[in-house]
Amino acid sequence: MFPAQFDKLQIMSHAVVGFPSLEENEKAIAGLADAGVKLIELQVPFSDPVADGHTLVNACYEALKHGGSVRATLDLATKVCVRHPEVTFILMSYLNPLYRFGLEELFEQAAAAGIRGMIVPDWPVEEIEPWLPKLDALGLAPILMVTPNTAPQRIEKIVRASRGMIYVVSRMGVTGHETQWGEKFENYIAGIRKHTDLPLAVGFGVRSSDDLAALNGKAEVAAFCSQYIEWQRDNGSDIAADKMKSIIQTIAAA
Repeated sequence: MFPAQFDKLQIMSHAVVGFPSLEENEKAIAGLADAGVKLIELQVPFSDPVADGHTLVNACYEALKHGGSVRATLDLATKVCVRHPEVTFILMSYLNPLYRFGLEELFEQAAAAGIRGMIVPDWPVEEIEPWLPKLDALGLAPILMVTPNTAPQRIEKIVRASRGMIYVVSRMGVTGHETQWGEKFENYIAGIRKHTDLPLAVGFGVRSSDDLAALNGKAEVAAFCSQYIEWQRDNGSDIAADKMKSIIQTIAAA
């Protein structure tokens, strides 16, 4: 399921539901699972994905034209969670589509489909806290985000409400751009670990084997998402899966 703290680095990748099509999602996810990806985000496409860079913004735009939605995401999850029991599937969405669907119904249907976690970047911890008993009963882990601007006292609140792992936003800005890994980042990670024994998933700017090598031993999960979607867009799902497999093999050998 989710890794333990200080486990060897795992790769988390991504499917935007409806991109490049609903049918292709199933094939792409099978390719990622065969490549050795153990955590996969299923992103509900949204017209204003404020934390995402141009790659995922454009993928969401295309996905919405091809039928991507909360319902389509739950239907996809029902299929892929059974087919790939070795993969932990995580619902990724902005709050608006989930709120319109109905949060309680969404939580129940997501858990029934086999979803094990949720990443909702614009869902404040104060709004999550009342739902924690329900989410815990369903076995649905809220994975909250910490950013470089998050104050220590707020980090404490976020990690108390988090389950499964903490999503560490590596830098200010949106997804898809390069990130510099160095002493400042290492101090940032160390500061978060003071508040939690949950594993850390680092995202925003993880684009190459060099980035993964820099995170090996510092985090338990690397969110390798925008680069994968670009490979899928430019080369198709099969080649994208081959590239992902090569990346995973490189990290495994490190």
